[in-house]
Amino acid sequence: MTEIDQVWVIFCATLIFMMQAGFMCLEAGITRSKNNISVAIKNISDLSISVLLFWAIGYGLMFGTSFGGLIGTSDFAFEKLDASGAYVQFIFQAMFCGTAATILSGAVAERSAFHAYLLITVITVTLIYPIFGHWAWAEDAAGAPVGWLNRQGFYDFAGSGVVHAVGGGVALAAILIIGPREGRFLDSGQPRRFNGSNLPLTMLGVLLIWFGWFGFNGGSAGGFTTEVPGLLLNTIVGGAGGVLTGLAISWTMERKPSVFYGMNGGLAGLVAITASCDLISVREAIVVGSVGGSIAFFGDKALERLHIDDVVGAVPVHFLSGLWGLAAVAIFGSDQLGSGVGEQLAMQMTGIVVLIAHAVAVPLGLLWSINQVIPLRVTQHVETIGLNVGEHGANTDLNELFEVMQRQARNRDLSERAPQSPFTEVGQIGLFYNSVLFELERSFDRAERQQAELELALAQKNELLESVLPKRIAARINGGAEQIVDQVTDATVVFVDIVDFTEYSASVPPEDSIALLRDLFGKFDTVIQHYDLEKIKTVGDSYMYVAGVMNDDADHCAVAIDAALELLFQTRQHGLSMGRDLQVRIGVHSGPLVAGVVGELRFVYDMWGMTVNLASRIEEAGQPGKISVSEAVIDRIGTEFIYEKQRRVRLKGIGSTVLFSVEGRRQTMQQKPSRFFKRNRSVDAR
Repeated sequence: MTEIDQVWVIFCATLIFMMQAGFMCLEAGITRSKNNISVAIKNISDLSISVLLFWAIGYGLMFGTSFGGLIGTSDFAFEKLDASGAYVQFIFQAMFCGTAATILSGAVAERSAFHAYLLITVITVTLIYPIFGHWAWAEDAAGAPVGWLNRQGFYDFAGSGVVHAVGGGVALAAILIIGPREGRFLDSGQPRRFNGSNLPLTMLGVLLIWFGWFGFNGGSAGGFTTEVPGLLLNTIVGGAGGVLTGLAISWTMERKPSVFYGMNGGLAGLVAITASCDLISVREAIVVGSVGGSIAFFGDKALERLHIDDVVGAVPVHFLSGLWGLAAVAIFGSDQLGSGVGEQLAMQMTGIVVLIAHAVAVPLGLLWSINQVIPLRVTQHVETIGLNVGEHGANTDLNELFEVMQRQARNRDLSERAPQSPFTEVGQIGLFYNSVLFELERSFDRAERQQAELELALAQKNELLESVLPKRIAARINGGAEQIVDQVTDATVVFVDIVDFTEYSASVPPEDSIALLRDLFGKFDTVIQHYDLEKIKTVGDSYMYVAGVMNDDADHCAVAIDAALELLFQTRQHGLSMGRDLQVRIGVHSGPLVAGVVGELRFVYDMWGMTVNLASRIEEAGQPGKISVSEAVIDRIGTEFIYEKQRRVRLKGIGSTVLFSVEGRRQTMQQKPSRFFKRNRSVDAR
């Protein structure tokens, strides 16, 4: 290797090193902000582990003296090499190894434990990558192939299979064992995407990876040869074809040019072209890259249908497109290799089958066994708060702001102030938030002073009425109404009941049962007030509220369901804080009812009618942790919410009825804001 060749290969190695920064930017930008620091530390950690283990073990297994074409047996943890060219070769190949290892990071992001990620990296670098690399790339001192796949004619110029499909295969095995993120797939099976923290940063990562790919393919020539410009041109057009194909397919099928599929299409095109960029023409390179872009789209959709959660699309981009790149060698480059298409395709398919067995099946078995002893996934609590804080204690300005808000909501103490700074976006938000709190406190003080005399005169009467009646009903009585009987033509009634509360109360001191009801129903009250709904009563561990009785909101059913979804969330969060699986059943029905105040010595505001009875029966027959609704409710809100049919049940006193479960709002719909009191459509009966 001449000096100019060494300089070129070293330069290409630095370009490949730059791909690590690209992978970090891509993954940190596409994950949620509560996990992006975790992704970044994984990228720099896997690079460090890869380099050291490749020196200690991997390089010898991959390029050492071959034992029957199966593994290398020399150059482990070498003290020094015999020539400068050998050092250049090691550095270049170490960067390849680091690339294969880091592909895993984005696929398992947001739920893989740090120790598990490091363990999988070790397996990849010491067992999976170098052994398959020996089979495909190992040569003797004269440059003759010695790896058993290489001897049979298997061809992979720069690593579509050896690097990318191997790394993607290990990623597939890992995500199959670890499972999808919490909330990625609804109970109905519908997938839900999470918004990334910084898509421009992700796109910067794609461009850095593309830039580094010049070193990937250009350096694989082994020197600054006359074929390098052609390699680089095929690399450029292959990636470009993938970008435009990803955009075109997503635009056609989803009515929008998707950023995600555009950038993944480009990466898939680069992966696909890597195996044959030295064999094919520019036109063929565009075709190979474009097919890779389509594989990135349809492969990702297939994973979603199978409920396989790949955060960044590493499996379709690196594994599936890498396999396509190997097959493309035979389709477009067999004449350059001096073999027929069928003959070369058979050789390539042999390598593909072996790769799948070695890079998917073997890691799948190993990781399954390890997971039985050492869980590879973080706990649910850590996943909820984010791996930044949960695993690394890496707090952020945004998380500190959230903590202040949570303490204020929990303690109802507005005197605590958020962190503020004029030099960061979150600090500026804190500054304005504190200003709002200050003005809010001043407003409270003024309102308290202005109302002091009135409250003193009406305190006893108001306290009595408001302790047993909704405030708006109490106000009508204070206004002179002698009797309140309202015929409401259309309203929504919601019953909420804590699952297995009787068993819980029997197993704990009475104080704990009361504390649970107080704290949970207190959160329910906050939600109901936020949506401007009316709490009617609590009976034991049951909670009842209504929508559409106190105002003429035509959308009362949807607002009641929005509040019910929030109650499910608050129940789950409260259960997590207790360390219990706390669940409620919720029943909802809409229709006419009668509302009024009864009693002389003790006022009670209550409601009657078939609508109330049916809502109560639906709650009793509903499933724990679900919002069970009638068909009448679905008829009103079905276009706005995601729902699924539960089953036909027989309700006591009513008969056979079909129940439905509401899972959440559709992505194209926005949640309705809380309503303010407009006009009471009911009339006083005097």
